[in-house]
Amino acid sequence: MSFALILVSICILFAAAGQILMKTGMRQVGEITNVRQLFDFGTISSMFTNLYVVLGILCFALMIVLWLAAISTLNVSRLYPLTSLAYVITAVVAYIFLKENIGLLRWVGIFLVVGGCFLIGQT
Repeated sequence: MSFALILVSICILFAAAGQILMKTGMRQVGEITNVRQLFDFGTISSMFTNLYVVLGILCFALMIVLWLAAISTLNVSRLYPLTSLAYVITAVVAYIFLKENIGLLRWVGIFLVVGGCFLIGQT
């Protein structure tokens, strides 16, 4: 496996971890149901002072650095579709740890994404 593919694999894990961490933090902050609430100083302050949200953002920041290194060596047209595996990992982790419901159609979609990534990896 090339160095770039290893970096993309780590990017995928960071993306999934970042989503789960930010969702965990936003459960603590609470639901945002309108634009006024979204841009309220208290809401923004709560979001960006929540440890889980901050850790999630840091995961994305690290992911960007690794992503830039990966695309410096391989075609983005090959690498970028592989990042859709983050959807798969995020869904599975959300199902297990966040107790989110995933219906049959979503599972089918997840398996189709995995199949597509396998095909892209073969080229």
